Amino acid sequence: MEFYPIKGQLRIKKIEPTNEHDLWLLHHLTMDKEVYGLSSESNEFDMPGYLWNLEKEAFLNLNYLQHDELYGSIFSIYYANNPIGFLDVSGILYTSKFSYVDLSYALIKEARGHGYMKDTLSVVSDDILRKKVYHLDFCECFISPFNSKSIRVACAAGFFRDTTREKEEDTCLHCYIKKRS
Repeated sequence: MEFYPIKGQLRIKKIEPTNEHDLWLLHHLTMDKEVYGLSSESNEFDMPGYLWNLEKEAFLNLNYLQHDELYGSIFSIYYANNPIGFLDVSGILYTSKFSYVDLSYALIKEARGHGYMKDTLSVVSDDILRKKVYHLDFCECFISPFNSKSIRVACAAGFFRDTTREKEEDTCLHCYIKKRS
C-alpha cells in the first residue's frame, strides 16, 4: 500500500521494517516518556507511558504488508515527507453481538496539538466504518483515564465513551467508540 491520503499533506502508509523513516519513528516514540516511558538519557523507565514498546513489537507479525486493507495494519503517519506518528488498526474482532476494530495511536511530541491525530483518526475510522464489506458495528479506542489529551483527540474525531464495553472487557481503561452511521 502506498500513501493513503488523510487531509492536505497529511497521509498514512504501512510501516515497513526496511524503511529508515519508519524505524526512526518507532525508536523516537519508544523513547518518548509519554508514549512508552523509556528515558532516552538512561534507558530506564521513569514513568510508564500509554502504549507498548513499538520498536520491539511492531514487526512481530508482517502479514499486514501482504494486503491493501486498512484494518489489521500498522501505519506511519506522515506530514509531507516527515513521519510524525503511529496508528495501529487491529484485525476485525468479533463477539456474539458485534464486529469491530481497535485503534491505538501516538504522535511525536513536535506534532502534537496541530489536529493531525484528530484528522487521521476521524478519516480512517470513517473509511473503515463506511465499507459495507467489513460489516463493522464500531471502532474503539481504549484510553487511560489519565491521558486527557488522547481522550480529547478521540472525542474530537467522533468517538464517545462506552462504559458497557469497559465492563465487558473488565478493564480500568476507558473505552471510546465510534459507531457506523
